[in-house]
Amino acid sequence: MAQNILVFGGSRNIGYYAALRFLDAGANVTFLLRSPQVFDTDEAIQQHIKSGKANLVKGDGLIVEDVRKAWTEAMKEAAVDLVLFTVGFNGAAKFHPTKGFLISPNNLVTQCLLNVLCEMPKTATLPKIITLSTSGVSRSSRTKVPFALKPLYGYLIKHALQDKLGMERIIYHCAGWKWNAEDGEPSEDIMGKDWKHRDALPSPGMLKNAMILRGALLNDGECRADSAGNKQPYRAGEGEVGGYSISRRDVAHFIFEAVTKHWEDYGNKQVSVAY
Repeated sequence: MAQNILVFGGSRNIGYYAALRFLDAGANVTFLLRSPQVFDTDEAIQQHIKSGKANLVKGDGLIVEDVRKAWTEAMKEAAVDLVLFTVGFNGAAKFHPTKGFLISPNNLVTQCLLNVLCEMPKTATLPKIITLSTSGVSRSSRTKVPFALKPLYGYLIKHALQDKLGMERIIYHCAGWKWNAEDGEPSEDIMGKDWKHRDALPSPGMLKNAMILRGALLNDGECRADSAGNKQPYRAGEGEVGGYSISRRDVAHFIFEAVTKHWEDYGNKQVSVAY
């Protein structure tokens, strides 16, 4: 596979599982990692490091210079074909009785994505970009999640989801998609002041190959798709597809399949995946 991929948020979970699928298929993958040592005992990744297919760059997505370095390293041999952005909050959350779980910083995902897009070389053909979001992230999407999950999205993790909503808002802006006014605008403390005019942010319509991927409630189950034969164990489609859950490994499977086989179906759209 002649693919050159840059991954943000690939130290674990969906970003990791998807990156490994691309590596196993012959792609070159550059990871930006705060702690490259996370892969020291990972035999699968070490195999690809030794072959020269996997490249680890130490850095933080919140630091502009580190993001710039990741782009430079990824493009040493060839242009980047795909940016896989699966940044999420993995630290401790504090519970507030009226606000649910609160995270710090509350705009990690949004600000990392702004750095990635602003530092992205503005070549004639921009790479595909997949950003990982979640069902229930917006007011309109919460109306379509299963009733039993509404308290989770509407209360317990409502404030944490504002960061993912900020990420989605950036993609909508740069891709030139119409934003649903019902969802409101993410607050300034998430987006930053005057974010639309940030230097080097792609202007509306420049991102022609973006995908926002919303997964249902994630779990650590096995990849059902690997043993399902011709029958797909999950549902995927534009907008919301409903459903309670999906494994992180199956989301990674969908990402790989979408990029390599079905981009004409899922590219330049907001897509959801669930069992």
